[in-house]
Amino acid sequence: MDLDVNIECPGCKRKISIKAKEMVPGRKKICPNCKAEITFSGDDGRKAQKALDDLEKSMKNLFK
Repeated sequence: MDLDVNIECPGCKRKISIKAKEMVPGRKKICPNCKAEITFSGDDGRKAQKALDDLEKSMKNLFK
């Protein structure tokens, strides 16, 4: 299960939906609306995605 995250573009203030696993410190995303460059820093979105994947696996194992 991929976790979608809504972020606000610093340029046009519109909401942009991206995958959490794409939110890697140092990685950049271009706003599809205004072409502003968004650079990720701080917490790594891959950690949230891994936690979600681990939870999903645990839930499946409960019902085996």
